[in-house]
Amino acid sequence: MLSKRFYGAALMGAIVLPLGLQGCSDDGSNPLCCDEFKVGATIDANIGGSAESKVAVQAVADFAGIASAAVSDITTACQSMARDLEAPAADLEAADKEADSTKKMELYCAAAVKAIGSVKAKVGGKIVVKAEAPKCQASVSAKANCQAQCSGGAKCDLKANPPVCKGGSLEVSCKGECTAKAGASLKCEGSCSAECSGSCTATAGGVDCSGKCEGTCEAKAGVGDGAQADGTCKGTCKGTCEVVAPGAKCEGSCKGECKGSCSGSAEASVKCDGECKGDFEPLKCEGGKLEGGCQVEAKCDANCDASVSAKAECTPPSVVIAFEGAADIQAAGKLQATLEANLGVVLAFKSRLEGMIAVTGSFGANVSAVTDIKAACIPPVVAAVGSAVADVKASAQATASIAGSVGG
Repeated sequence: MLSKRFYGAALMGAIVLPLGLQGCSDDGSNPLCCDEFKVGATIDANIGGSAESKVAVQAVADFAGIASAAVSDITTACQSMARDLEAPAADLEAADKEADSTKKMELYCAAAVKAIGSVKAKVGGKIVVKAEAPKCQASVSAKANCQAQCSGGAKCDLKANPPVCKGGSLEVSCKGECTAKAGASLKCEGSCSAECSGSCTATAGGVDCSGKCEGTCEAKAGVGDGAQADGTCKGTCKGTCEVVAPGAKCEGSCKGECKGSCSGSAEASVKCDGECKGDFEPLKCEGGKLEGGCQVEAKCDANCDASVSAKAECTPPSVVIAFEGAADIQAAGKLQATLEANLGVVLAFKSRLEGMIAVTGSFGANVSAVTDIKAACIPPVVAAVGSAVADVKASAQATASIAGSVGG
């Protein structure tokens, strides 16, 4: 694992601070103290330095804050799985006693991996994991606001400099007609001109429904009840239908995949990930890397990428565990319960950490060039970079080991 002191060597040799930083005042006036930088918080403008330096330091605060949170949340998930599956007492005791948070995470996750393998062997048969791959969503406005700071606060015009979601889909707010890009499906949250698969909220008269209806379900002919014994609706749903019948048009608001066009108006926008014919505003990048936008200095833009990737939203997917040919039903139930409760968190962090790892190289190098901020703040900033990079790599390895133990 990368040493948490790795990034300290480059700058610590260039800056010598007096020892004994006692008597730090609350107002930050002591030049030997750094109250302007805290991991996970917004930096104080009094930290000094150029606009680019402030962006770099804020990126460190954001990146390090999420890295620390990842260690904490992954530790909790691994600890739960290890205890639920009755991992060896010696393994749990060693993890409990470990003072270093990253090493504690590694020990708990190693114990969980061992316990998962042991219980799987006891259960026998085949484990079937049903979970959608989590897709992280990066905010376009967060990237634009950061790029504006690179330019000293100049507004970033996203329409003149539209961003790109490389490897994923760019969601926009569209006041006009939104159509699918060549070879792609159209995700729509608004009025759909054709079939809608996902959910459809009726505006009048109800909607043909073959799935769960949140509202009133009636038979199509208007006679009897369309509600089925299993709780689903086969008929007309006056409310929201989660699965629209094949071939049915959504006479209302669609939230899901639209096989036609998704239309908005000058008064009401729709959210979609296709080509917008009309006024639009880019919102977020899902399942890819957010690139482009306003033209700023390359190093500052890379620091913005680090901040945005760290703050991306990665919602844990729902996980359903099943077994084929299980020999020990009781053990299977225990494994099913803990995986369905904790695996989604692990998979969500796995996706987020992959994006964070992709920017660690340029991020660390760029921050090492920051020398014009308050001198007392340079050591903690450098130390935070080293700790964050180490935590991200260790967390990524831990999540990969858990995912591998379940699917292997």
